[in-house]
Parts: sequence; structure tokens; C-alpha cells
Amino acid sequence: MGQLRVGHLVEAGLWLLLCLFLYIYSFDFDKDIEIYKFGASAWPRVIILLMAIAAIGQLFHHWKKGDESSSQIISAATDDGAEEAAHESHHESLKWYASTFGLLVIPFAYMRVPDWIASFLSLEGTSAHVIRIVCAVILAGVFVYYMRRNMVGAMLTLPLFFAALLEDMGFYSIAPFFIIGVMYLFGERRAKPMALVAGLIYGLLMLLFVKILFVGLPIGNIRPFYDIGSWVVTVLQ
Repeated sequence: MGQLRVGHLVEAGLWLLLCLFLYIYSFDFDKDIEIYKFGASAWPRVIILLMAIAAIGQLFHHWKKGDESSSQIISAATDDGAEEAAHESHHESLKWYASTFGLLVIPFAYMRVPDWIASFLSLEGTSAHVIRIVCAVILAGVFVYYMRRNMVGAMLTLPLFFAALLEDMGFYSIAPFFIIGVMYLFGERRAKPMALVAGLIYGLLMLLFVKILFVGLPIGNIRPFYDIGSWVVTVLQ
């Protein structure tokens, strides 16, 4: 098998299993959208496909090159003091790994916990939506509280949490917060530049997807997020 090791196969297998899990889960929100003929699951499935292709490509790279190129990158990082910085930041401790795992659980908790609560209390319609909003607020608060202690874990979690909220909250309502969150995690702390950049990026995304490509982004299915998304689409179109 060329220069493949067991670790390479395990890594690729885990990524592919994650892709399979996400693909199966996509059938839960595979619904028709009036303004987008491919449905709600089209874009998530494209991203899942890209993840699978990347995992297979990485496996092929290891098969051809082995660990040679990776070792060079690791050596360069060590020369730059990355290993010492990680050690000083306690990124090698069990507590840090537990914190990272806890942060990564947040998006998946949102996917399941509100449904469990609504089912247990026999709630439907508006009451079930209120449960989802309350859970989203609580989990967002947990994320904000712990992200300062584990910025790396927060960087890994934020895109997943954003994706988990999309179906209910909609892209148009929560995208600005996602953009600001990304800037914060990458070290920006100045309020005005963050607001200006977030507004600029949000405006460009609206122009590209809504006005030019005419791609239906998720508008959400919980009020008031649904109303906000519908209003934005109506204004822009």
C-alpha cells in the first residue's frame, strides 16, 4: 500500500465516517425550497462531498509521499517555537482535550436535545420552537464562556455550530454573528473594524448569492428569524 501507515487509514476512515454521518443526517432537513430548486440539503451535501474528496486526497498524498512532507512541516513548526508555545498554553493536557471535546459536542447537542425535550414534554409548533430558541441561547452562552479558555476548540466548533443553527435560524439572521465570531477568534478586538468588515462581507455575500447567482440560502423556519430572512430576500430581489 505504498507508504501508508495504519494511522493514515484510521484518519481517513474517521473523516469518511463523519461525512457518512452528516450525509445521513442531511435527510432530516431534505425539504423543497420555493426559491431554490435543489432543496435545503443541496449545499450541505456539496460541503460533505468536498470533505470526503479532501480526505481521500489526503490519503492519496500519504500513499505517494508518506510522512516526508508532513515531517518537514512539523520540523519547521518546531523551529518556530510552535511546540513550546503549545506546551506553555497547556494544549497537551487532558483538561484541554476534554475542553475541546466539550466544545465540539455543542453543535450536536443542539441537533438532538431540543427534540428530546419537546418529545418528552409533548410540545409541538410554537412551543417546540421556543424550546429550540432557549437551547440555542444556552448553548451559545456556554460556547462564549469557554471559547476564551480554548480558542482552538472554539475555532473548530464555530463553523459546526453555525451549520447546526442554519435550518432553524437561517443564514440571513445569524451570518453576521458568525463573521464577527471568526474575526474575534482570529485575534481582532476592535469593535468598529469588526462591524465594518462584517457588514462588508455580509453585503458581498448577499450580492453574490441573492442578486447574482440567485441561490436560495436558508431563511430559517422559526420566527422571528424566518420573518427576517424572508424580508431580506424580498428586499434584495
